[in-house]
Formats: sequence, structure tokens, C-alpha cells
Amino acid sequence: MVWDDAPDATPAGRDEPIELVGTNLRVKGTVALGRFGRLTDLINASRGYIRIRDAQLLQRNGDPTSLVLDELMVDQDEISFIAQEQASHPEPGAALGFIEPAFGDNIEARQAREFVMFTPGHTVTGKVHVFGQTDLAGFVDATDPRFVPVTEVMTRSLADRRIVGRYDFILINRTQLIAAAEASSRGDVAPQDAPEL
Repeated sequence: MVWDDAPDATPAGRDEPIELVGTNLRVKGTVALGRFGRLTDLINASRGYIRIRDAQLLQRNGDPTSLVLDELMVDQDEISFIAQEQASHPEPGAALGFIEPAFGDNIEARQAREFVMFTPGHTVTGKVHVFGQTDLAGFVDATDPRFVPVTEVMTRSLADRRIVGRYDFILINRTQLIAAAEASSRGDVAPQDAPEL
């Protein structure tokens, strides 16, 4: 099921620029938010294929190719993560997403904690907002949401460690998550190993 406008209809809402990364596919384009106020809501409410407009195929290192398609449908199962170099703020009145429980003043609210995650093609380091009492097993065993929001992200190709990406925001696909660890103060990803291309 695709939550999007009919093919010939004028899209409602705004378009969001994205970069879609899979094991064997890297594409830059736009996604119409339609009825949704945030990219996170659109992606986690949809199943099957995601419609990318003005899709430009990228090389593995992120350089653009000459192949540009008006519309490209991509199977969610093949997406490792959906990235935004500069994430825009949700429209006024958009759903705020997760609502903190109000059981008392001493309940731990969600906290930004740094994780190192592995997909079949990438190492992803960034901040995930989880409850303070959530342990690593609880994080990886959860099935919802399917695409987990991550902020302040650095990605590195496992095939070529020189290929590094930096993004304000990504949605990482839990079904592509093959390993995860909470980052320690020792530094799991050394900055000197992360040259920019």
C-alpha cells in the first residue's frame, strides 16, 4: 500500500528532499508528504513501495549519474535508510510523534543516546531517542516503528571505508539492521578514520 496521491493528481502537502540508500541502490529525489506533516509519519504509515519523484541514480560514493527518472517506485524491504542532509521542521499542527507518559515526575523521559548500527552495506552512527531505562536488547528487539529516526548521523560504506556521509536525519530500516551497539565513551568510530570525499 502506498500512501501517496493518485498518479495524475496534484500532490497535497510539501515535497521533502531525500537520499535513499540500499545495499545495491543509492538514489536522490523528492517524496510528497501528502496528508502527512513529517517524513517519519509518511514512511512508517506506508507499506510496500515508496514513490520517489525526480529520482537521480547516484554512484556508490554519492556522485550523481546521468540517469534521472520522473518517478521511481522502491520496495521498502530493499531500503537500508532514508536520509536528509538538512532536515526541515514539521509543518505547524503536524503530529508530534511520540508522547511522553505522564505517570509522575520521576519517570525517565526519552533521551538521545548514541548508537552504532550495521546494515548489510553500512555502519551508521547517530543519536536515537529512547527511554532512559531501555537497554540495548530492548532497542534491537522492538519492531515498532519499522523505520527508526536517527539524528546527527555519520554513515560509512562497509565496501569502501573512505565513503562517508553526514546527515542531520535518517530513518533506518529495522529489517535491514543486522547489528547494533550503544556507543561508549571510548569512541566506537574514530574521527581520524572518517575522511570526507
